[in-house]
Amino acid sequence: MLNTVFSALAWFFAALTFALSITVPNGYNIGTTFIFLLSLIFLLKPKWSVLNKEDKLLFFGFAFYAVAMFGFVYLDGWHTRELDRPSRFILVLPVLLLLLKSAGREKWLWFGTIIGAIGAFSLAVYERKVLGYGRAHGSEHPIMFGNTGMLLGLMSFVSATYFYANKRRIWMMLAVLGGLCGIGASVLSASRGGWVALPLIGFFLLWQSRFLLGKKLVWGVCITSMLLVTAAVVVPQTGIKDRIGQAINDVVRYDKGVDKDSSVGLRFEMWKAALIMFEESPLVGVGEYGSVAVKERLIGEGTVSEKVLTHSHAHNEFINALGLTGIIGFAFLIAVYLIPLRLFLKKMRQYPDNWNIRSFAMAGALVPMCYMDFGLSQVMFSHNIGVMMYVFSIVYFWAAVRWAERKELSK
Repeated sequence: MLNTVFSALAWFFAALTFALSITVPNGYNIGTTFIFLLSLIFLLKPKWSVLNKEDKLLFFGFAFYAVAMFGFVYLDGWHTRELDRPSRFILVLPVLLLLLKSAGREKWLWFGTIIGAIGAFSLAVYERKVLGYGRAHGSEHPIMFGNTGMLLGLMSFVSATYFYANKRRIWMMLAVLGGLCGIGASVLSASRGGWVALPLIGFFLLWQSRFLLGKKLVWGVCITSMLLVTAAVVVPQTGIKDRIGQAINDVVRYDKGVDKDSSVGLRFEMWKAALIMFEESPLVGVGEYGSVAVKERLIGEGTVSEKVLTHSHAHNEFINALGLTGIIGFAFLIAVYLIPLRLFLKKMRQYPDNWNIRSFAMAGALVPMCYMDFGLSQVMFSHNIGVMMYVFSIVYFWAAVRWAERKELSK
């Protein structure tokens, strides 16, 4: 009885992470804190035999990334406050052990993502229409709010495949609603970077689901999606057309040398500075604190805009990694994306028709896919919510895949 309650609490807190992630201030910390504290009990008597070869690849992939980032903090002057974010890659590991031993209630994750997406959209509408904010943001930066909303929305769409395969129509319709709400939260945040993920990953999800849905439904989804996108762009209240037009205008003005300090222009300047840092220290980069002196020198030389100094990162995960941690740090970043992506894609190939397993693997795969897209215009790992939603989402869905496998094998 105690083990049953213990397991139920673990999966409840996992679902709570998604449900509260951006709906309440620092909501992503609530579920993760409780499940981490629960996992400490497991550490009193760890059973390492719970890990198979694939689990160990994920486990040590996260661990090595954290240790590598600790090393870069040391090289950058050992500012201990910078240990906080990479430490989350270590702190999530006992949670992985806990969930692999906690009797699977993996479907609760779907309820959490749907509630989180609908809650995010409700908050975004309130902020835009009632409070009159220009961009919905909750308690986060608008970009982080919008990207997390998009992630929740895409996860909700994946949950729709699970409910569709299991003939649970009401939850399937709620999942579709959750997907639309997550996208809506991203739109109302006016965060353009996340919008790129929608057609790319949306196509991936639809293509991977084509045999489940059938040709007619796939075409219906495609046509409906195109109509919704067109309507969203045309309707002035969404702000999409204005934001796209602004981005194009920023690029044109930057190319003419008229405005380096626009939203897009300043990004180009930050990327330029980061690439120069990489050229000067290609192996291990110059470090976050070391980058300040380099930026000041480049500003003095007139190479980049003085506003580059007001940003601690380059608004591009990949270029930022090259500038601050060099090719070694860049390699670790790519590894921490590709290791879980490879594991989830392998499970998708292994279970092409079993949607009780495949859906969780698909949701897990879209996390690194989304983050690689988001990383083109934002450094997600420089924000607490960015790190937390990455590591915990992957661990949750990996444990869900493993439990779904066990249930199928035990039949």
